Amino acid sequence: MDTKNWKQIKRAIIMANTTAITLVIIKTSVWLISWSLALLSSALDSCLDFMVSLFNLYVIKTSHDKNTANYNYWKWKIQWIWAVVEWVIVWGSWISLIVLAINKILDKGGIDNLNESIYVMIVSVLLTWILVTYLSRVAKKTKNLTIKADMLHYQTDLFTNIWIILSLWLIKLTWFIIIDSIVAIIIWIYIITSSKEIITEWVQMLMDKKLDQWILDCVVDIILNTDKRVSSYHLLNSRKSWDDVFIDVHVVFDKQISLYDAHHIWDKIEYKIREVVENSKVLIHLDPYDDSNDIKEF
Repeated sequence: MDTKNWKQIKRAIIMANTTAITLVIIKTSVWLISWSLALLSSALDSCLDFMVSLFNLYVIKTSHDKNTANYNYWKWKIQWIWAVVEWVIVWGSWISLIVLAINKILDKGGIDNLNESIYVMIVSVLLTWILVTYLSRVAKKTKNLTIKADMLHYQTDLFTNIWIILSLWLIKLTWFIIIDSIVAIIIWIYIITSSKEIITEWVQMLMDKKLDQWILDCVVDIILNTDKRVSSYHLLNSRKSWDDVFIDVHVVFDKQISLYDAHHIWDKIEYKIREVVENSKVLIHLDPYDDSNDIKEF
């Protein structure tokens, strides 16, 4: 990661942390005087946001540390470990909230200070909208998956906060207190559902899923059309590890070609692939013939 991108990402995460902890404080304070479960669900979500954003700063820095004697390929997968931890926290808080919602329905508890709760949620919407706009801009510039995930998470918060405002307004008009518990449950179902895309992407990278076929087609086109002395290829493998892409392939050259010329063509192929596939690490094995059927697994 270059210095410019790192500074942008660091600023974005600090801004996300500052916004999240501010929202936790004001939402929790108003929840203590209103006892609204919808507001509590939003406060819990902001608390999770703060934990995630705080750890993201450490995760991104650690995962992009230079390789060491013990970690020759850096420490990318710490980001996936944190993704699993985050998912467990989300599910745990969701189950707790469901229990609270059911208890409130059974006990027929009320809500106090509705006006204050609505004002707090309006402030939350404004702060979250500013943050989402900023994170979206940074994600487009840096193409960092962690910032993108943070942006999508806060985007979810934006929608849920608007729903909470509407539910509190309906309660004020109708005094159907059960709306509070129902909205709290709906919000957390929505949060879990909306985070499915991010979790799926993390799992696919953890399992070393190959690149999209159209990218591999571009790679094949480069291999076969860079030089006429390349006759074929085999064992093309690929995977994505967070910001970096890994591609390895066996390239078959004319048997009469010199090692110098083959190496020169190899460099050209590697350079062209890196131009097309951003952040790619290319490993090319030179073969005098197609030995794919000779290679056995041990």
